[in-house]
Amino acid sequence: MNIKSLLCYTTLLCCIFATIITPSAFSQNTKTTSSTANQPIVGLDNNFEEGWWSSKPKESKMLYTTVAAATVIGLYGLAEWDYGSGGLHSADEGWFGADSKYGGADKFGHFWSTYAFSDALTALYKSWGYAPEKANNYGVLSAWTVQFVMELGDATSDTQGFSYEDVVMNTIGALTSILLDRYPELDRKIDFRFEYISNVDYNNFFDDYSNQFYSVVLKLDGFDAIENTFLKYIEFQAGYYSRGYDTDEVERKRAVYASIGFNFSRLLNQNGWKKTGKVLEYIQVPYTVPKVSHDLD
Repeated sequence: MNIKSLLCYTTLLCCIFATIITPSAFSQNTKTTSSTANQPIVGLDNNFEEGWWSSKPKESKMLYTTVAAATVIGLYGLAEWDYGSGGLHSADEGWFGADSKYGGADKFGHFWSTYAFSDALTALYKSWGYAPEKANNYGVLSAWTVQFVMELGDATSDTQGFSYEDVVMNTIGALTSILLDRYPELDRKIDFRFEYISNVDYNNFFDDYSNQFYSVVLKLDGFDAIENTFLKYIEFQAGYYSRGYDTDEVERKRAVYASIGFNFSRLLNQNGWKKTGKVLEYIQVPYTVPKVSHDLD
């Protein structure tokens, strides 16, 4: 996971956490043990209602969120990625070929991070009062903008460079968020997930693509004919990964894989842990998916 992706993932998780701690989430992610469980905590509601952030209009919150995320990335880029060290220039990173920078794993990283970030911001903006479609439009715009600011910063760095391939994958990720938001029946059936398994030595944690997997998942519980059978817990995955591009290993590897897995998101949802289950539509629980791989090299 390179540091750019790490910042995106961290921001994503912050947004997910922000949606989880809304008052409605407490009733979804905890079991009520008495009638007092739903009583407000003294002083808590007042703090939520009267706090500086809570009192801001939703438009201001959206603007501040987008600017803050872009600013954090820009400041870190100045400190660590040599932003401003060179004139504007591009970098030819390639796509998914054997001679590309990370064997294509970084491109799936851009797709997934923009897609998941868009969905997280959509949920956050809904919680602030935006209508569902408008929340998705703004969430996608915010996520794509933050990613594009990162690429503009890269364009000024001697060690980075503007990558049009990254922008293309960011855009596809953003459009995927829109597609699944507009077609809920499709969203019921398909997930895009990131999985991290730390079982390969690496030189730098922040360039650790050799422990990542990216997959598209077909969920059987999205089909009405299967929804009330045991098969609702079954899902099929197809994915991609690369190895050796970010380590000392001489041999490099690109591979696709297929697998049959268990739908943990469904299990959590039906037991009341709806928002935790939602997170697992984006993140695969490590070591839970046996993979049958096919090498591309």
